Amino acid sequence: MENKEENRSSRSILKNRDFMLVWAGQTVSVLGDSLFQIALMWWVLERTGSTALMATVAILIALPTILLGPFAGTYADRADKRILLIFMDWGRGLLLFFPAALLYFESLQLWHVYILAILLSSMTAFSNPAINSFVPLLVQKDSLTRANSLIHSSRNLSGVLGPALGGILMALFGAGLVLFVDGLTFLFSAIALILVRSSQVKKTDKSENQHFFTDLWDGFKYIKKEGVIFGTMVLFSLINFFIAPMAIFLPVVVKDVLMMGPEGFGFLMSSIWVGMLLGTMFLGIKGEIKKKGPFIIGSIVIVGLTIAIFGISTDFLVSILVLALAGIFFSFVNTLAMVVFQTRIPHAKQGRVFGTLNTAVWGLRPISLGLAGILAELFQIQWVIFTSGVLVILGGVGGFFVKSIRRM
Repeated sequence: MENKEENRSSRSILKNRDFMLVWAGQTVSVLGDSLFQIALMWWVLERTGSTALMATVAILIALPTILLGPFAGTYADRADKRILLIFMDWGRGLLLFFPAALLYFESLQLWHVYILAILLSSMTAFSNPAINSFVPLLVQKDSLTRANSLIHSSRNLSGVLGPALGGILMALFGAGLVLFVDGLTFLFSAIALILVRSSQVKKTDKSENQHFFTDLWDGFKYIKKEGVIFGTMVLFSLINFFIAPMAIFLPVVVKDVLMMGPEGFGFLMSSIWVGMLLGTMFLGIKGEIKKKGPFIIGSIVIVGLTIAIFGISTDFLVSILVLALAGIFFSFVNTLAMVVFQTRIPHAKQGRVFGTLNTAVWGLRPISLGLAGILAELFQIQWVIFTSGVLVILGGVGGFFVKSIRRM
């Protein structure tokens, strides 16, 4: 009987015209985004030769999401989410045509890139909480796991294909065409959203007469009151703090420990994304998981274990294997947590809560990266990674002792 229910749920997702339109648009635009990141960072490195300036661009991309998260989420709750997403996609698509044209005429300057990074990230800060709170309006509650698995699978697939495809397009046509293609992907996503016709996608927040900042504060109070949401936010903030340095440790490990070149770095990065893709595919096939709390906690512990093993590994194949496993279980954490949030948080509050969660989870990232750089100078980098993995394990074990998380 359970298998019949799961098959019916799977078919209903694939036959859900509005969701499939949104999924198709997200798939194409996320792939375009991965092309954009390769093109932008490579152009900065090629133009300046400075990793510090590359880091500056990365910080400028991250800051709007951190600073605007709660405000953008509150606005998403008060707006028609579909219209908001359409405008953000149109805005990002048209914006990308400007640097593409400047590159064609060889007029792009570094300060143009800084402005581009801030504007694109600011629009993404509005788009992210809107799309996260939009999906539950399109699918039934028992289909959320499969819906989120499809969306996360697209993101993970773009992580596998994007770097390779971006590198090929860069080599053949240059950064200008890559930015132009990314702009087109956002326009495609906007058109897909225009075609969505469900009556369920209208505004869900009936508190329009309240002041904007009253709604904003209401979101903070809701997070504090709800033990599951607050506990998960704190746990994820700590886990992300310990995991974030992997982004700068990986190339160092590849070069100094595994004695490999850029191709080795590419294989390791791809192994993570392949693992995440496999994880989301598994959840898509499996469907609803009843006891999400223990599943999430166990997955966090395994992620920590794989990071610790990677820290002490000197074998390239072992490193690829443990990072692929980390990707599988990290995808379980991300996808199931999203389902928990979407089912527990009232639709009228989802935007502001998702925006605040993004700020909380990513807000410690700059501190983590700065601290990691100092520790890597003082200690052997393998032991810093090993310690990060152990701390992730301890974070997962600590989550088990939080009743509200364990009973999700």
